[in-house]
Amino acid sequence: MKKYLQTTLFGLLILLILSCFGLNADTSKTTTSEVKYQRYFSRDPEGRKYHRFLLSPTPEELVYVTRMKAEANIDDTPEKETIVLILVYMRARSRYAGWKTYGDSWTQAFLFIAETDTKERLPKKKDAFKFFDAGKPALDVPAAKPIELRNPRFVFTQPPEDAFKSRDLSFKLVDLTGDGTLDVWIESVYGVAVVSFQNGEFKEIFSCYTIPTDHESEYVDLDDNGSYEIKIPYSIQIEGTPGVPYLPWISLYEWDGTTYTLNNEKFYADNNDYFIQLLGQYNYQLLRHGEIINLLDPYRFYLGLVRYYRGSETPVHLKWIVEHGKKDNYIQAAEAILKKLPSE
Repeated sequence: MKKYLQTTLFGLLILLILSCFGLNADTSKTTTSEVKYQRYFSRDPEGRKYHRFLLSPTPEELVYVTRMKAEANIDDTPEKETIVLILVYMRARSRYAGWKTYGDSWTQAFLFIAETDTKERLPKKKDAFKFFDAGKPALDVPAAKPIELRNPRFVFTQPPEDAFKSRDLSFKLVDLTGDGTLDVWIESVYGVAVVSFQNGEFKEIFSCYTIPTDHESEYVDLDDNGSYEIKIPYSIQIEGTPGVPYLPWISLYEWDGTTYTLNNEKFYADNNDYFIQLLGQYNYQLLRHGEIINLLDPYRFYLGLVRYYRGSETPVHLKWIVEHGKKDNYIQAAEAILKKLPSE
């Protein structure tokens, strides 16, 4: 009887293991381990075949460079897609040598999504995006959906004129939205964009300027709910007072099922380190510059904004902006926030 019971229990254990394996085998979630990346040199023949997605023949004053490629499943089909990043550089005319070699700053960037088929010389294109457009001449690719970078909300410092002129540009494939399908995270020094397959099509679900600070743009799952929040750092320029350092600021965006929306409360409400840093910097500048610092809208506004995110019922700094501020953007933003607070 004892031997029969042991045999039965062993059999049930085997069935349980097999059933768990079956569940794992049916899981459709795509992981980053299934991504195959490839980087190219500027004149790599295999990378150059994708240049046919752009205007052909190549205009004399331009150079196409395939920067990188990835193969992975990023939509609702069982087959993998090929994702290709192509940069466009402008060449300058030399008096003695004709067209010179292009420099380090690209003028346009294109992301192409194509079918992966090794039998074809060039995969069939599925979709295309144009982003971080940095100058002229510009290629007219009607099929490429433009992605315009935006300033974070409550950030009124304009990006520098050379914001697009960066050597660094790359992409990663990661499931940011938590739906089991990989998304395309595109990043340069001064901007981030995300392309995702939603409701039967590829679309931009996020784009934002970023001004580098001690922090970097990143995606992180703060609440372990399966979708990632996006942290965008910014340097707020303080005008009118020499020697005052830039003010660091973090904007946090959260996936709401359709797009990424600002949710700074999640970042600032319990972030004592950042609040203490901001308050300490304000007090230091107050001691250093005296009453001049009180006349600076940015310090008062962002200090009031953090207090608002932390649930403060005494919006002293925001009220000061409305009554004494000099910059319309800060005044209007402070007024909009104060309207949301209960009246005294």
